[in-house]
Amino acid sequence: MLIDSHLHINYNKLSLNDIIKYLDKEKIDLCWLLTWEEINPGYWDYKHLPVEAAYKAYQKYPSRIIPFYAPDPHQKQANELLASWFLKGIRGCGELKATLNWKSTEIESLLKVVSKYKMPLVFHMEESRYYDIPYSNAIFDKVLFYGLRTEKTIYKAPKYILQLLVNNYSPLKNRSKSGFFPGYMLDFASLESTLKDYPNINFVAHGLMFWKFLSADADKFVGDLPKGPMNGEGLIWRLLREYPNLYADISGPSGINAMTRDPQTTKLFLSTFEDKILYATDNFMKGQREFINSLNLAKTTCSKIYGENACKIMCL
Repeated sequence: MLIDSHLHINYNKLSLNDIIKYLDKEKIDLCWLLTWEEINPGYWDYKHLPVEAAYKAYQKYPSRIIPFYAPDPHQKQANELLASWFLKGIRGCGELKATLNWKSTEIESLLKVVSKYKMPLVFHMEESRYYDIPYSNAIFDKVLFYGLRTEKTIYKAPKYILQLLVNNYSPLKNRSKSGFFPGYMLDFASLESTLKDYPNINFVAHGLMFWKFLSADADKFVGDLPKGPMNGEGLIWRLLREYPNLYADISGPSGINAMTRDPQTTKLFLSTFEDKILYATDNFMKGQREFINSLNLAKTTCSKIYGENACKIMCL
């Protein structure tokens, strides 16, 4: 079975009809259809992708679509909403893109619902930054953020340097006009703690920050899409090894960038974690299958990545 485990309706110019045509053309059996919800987003790039659209798509194509929903944890009724939609037929929580730390009270509360209903959780990690202000961006990124990072602080980055800003930021109170983006699902230290606290939740990682740390020299790169050969095993190798409930999907520009920057290392990575990686596009069809096929991986490895791992997570 072939599954695309990360798709959205009306994102990157793909309607529901476009998605079904894509599934048919590529002979993909199923897809995970995810939402994106921020009830009061800041001035960063955001596209509201409501649960109602994902659910209607599932009702229309129940044999092709597995619907997910991740309510914005800032909502007072987030837990009730997730439980209610699960009882209607939503199968997982995703895509969780919240300007919160994993150990925040809002996320902790939502995870209890995810755990109760044994839903998989797809989340997006992205680093904090200033944007659209070149001078401030240069100071913030190169000096405050990257300039102060060491081998020890990489693990907890950006918590030590940026968490004060994150803690003082609330999209419910005021949308910052300064161009500060607080980041999504910070940080690796709190993620690891959460993996320990909720061993019965299958977490599926995705996003710019996650895939940046495929390489051990991630701290040397300013920006979201590192280029060139990888220099040793990055942080996520250890996390994938140590936590059976952590998975990753290769979707989006960050996923395909991580996969293609160093094919030989990628082949080793996919072979090593053949039980943990999910095929996915995030509406960015950039030749992921063609690239994976070019690596000449074992057929059993490809079968797991292309669908068996997603089936295992969903208990299909």
